[in-house]
Amino acid sequence: MKKKIEPLVRMKLLKKSIITLVLFFVFSFPGNAQGNFNKWVIGLNGSVVIFENSSPGEVFNSQFPKINISKYISNGFSLDGSATLNILGGKDGLLGNNIIYNSLDAHVRYDFGLSNNNFVPYTAIGTSYILLQYPKNFSFTSVNISGGGTFWVSEHWGFNAQLTYKYILKKHINMVNHLHFTTGLVYSFCPRIVFLSLWKRRNPRRLIKNRLYYAVPR
Repeated sequence: MKKKIEPLVRMKLLKKSIITLVLFFVFSFPGNAQGNFNKWVIGLNGSVVIFENSSPGEVFNSQFPKINISKYISNGFSLDGSATLNILGGKDGLLGNNIIYNSLDAHVRYDFGLSNNNFVPYTAIGTSYILLQYPKNFSFTSVNISGGGTFWVSEHWGFNAQLTYKYILKKHINMVNHLHFTTGLVYSFCPRIVFLSLWKRRNPRRLIKNRLYYAVPR
């Protein structure tokens, strides 16, 4: 019976996560669709959680996929929403975890005014809703502080890595504070300027087919 229930729980979480990301996309997408569409970045990542101790059932837990959507606002600030779905986890899963870890995250990022660089470091603060199956379902809320960076290798594609410290607001025997490391590919809807040399100074705009594009849309 247990094996039949767990997939249903994960499917419900997957549906809720997708709906949440879609709503985040829709309600942040006003009026001028073409202009705002260029401000979006999507990502597909794998991740690892490192717990402070083995109280949750293990110290290391791997997840795939983590899906995130980011929108550049202005002055180096961006909004980011993500869903970590441990679809391949579980004792009988590909990743061989003892527990199932899923998380919905929301962060505000600041990139120190380096949005137009090939390498864009950033810091972030935010919150998470975490669902843990061990073996019953437990839910937790955390406040987060993050640091990471994106290395753009082409006009649209880049590599991203991020490390987040999650502080659990309500202590529980099955959950402790932990680190959440993610890495993966990102895609920018706006064509970016990418230079072979990171040390060359650049003009942050160019003309393509009589249209003006920016490394970060204005």
